[in-house]
Amino acid sequence: MKNASLPKILKPYYCSDLVRIGKDNDGGYLVNKNDIHNTKSLLSFGIGEDVSFEKNFISLNPCPVYAYDETIGQEHKDFFVDNKTLYHENISMSNIKDILNSVEDQVFLNCDIDGGEYDILYELIIQSHKFSGVTIEFHDTSKYEYFNELTNFIAKFDLRLVHTHINNYTYVIMQDGAYTPSVIELTFSSSKNNTELKRNIPLPHPLDMPNNPDDDEFRISF
Repeated sequence: MKNASLPKILKPYYCSDLVRIGKDNDGGYLVNKNDIHNTKSLLSFGIGEDVSFEKNFISLNPCPVYAYDETIGQEHKDFFVDNKTLYHENISMSNIKDILNSVEDQVFLNCDIDGGEYDILYELIIQSHKFSGVTIEFHDTSKYEYFNELTNFIAKFDLRLVHTHINNYTYVIMQDGAYTPSVIELTFSSSKNNTELKRNIPLPHPLDMPNNPDDDEFRISF
């Protein structure tokens, strides 16, 4: 297992009710189960070839799904029926406000848009009251300017950070041999009754899996 040290602002609250949503390895996220049950709709930014998160989520809470991805063709046509809708457009600062205004409060957001997340962070902060929970993958975190945006977002976002996981598909090895992650997956929760600060939170969590099963997982210290 590889070792990585992150600033304390990335240390999550302990959550007693995390569950894994989505497939094994890349595509799965740890989520506060309370947030799933409190959700009125699921908002997915970036679908790609994988709808395992969405399928798993609605198996626990059959809420409406609104997904956005310009790259998707007909590969998920059997999934996007009934109360599940796919919009063939990508997320940007030009449409994020209207999209969030179009959904009711208690929406769960799953976001993996390959670096486009930085363009929408301000609006997520402004409308943080709308979310039951958020999973978001931050890219290019080995670059100072993006890592700074990430930490500023955590500091300003009203939801609690309840899980931190390093994607082991891509990382930077520094001259001293230390590892710097290039992609970090975070989960935020609106629930407070089953989350608390603890001095030591072993990461990876027992439910975590390496995104790349052929490489070592990251052990995180703060």
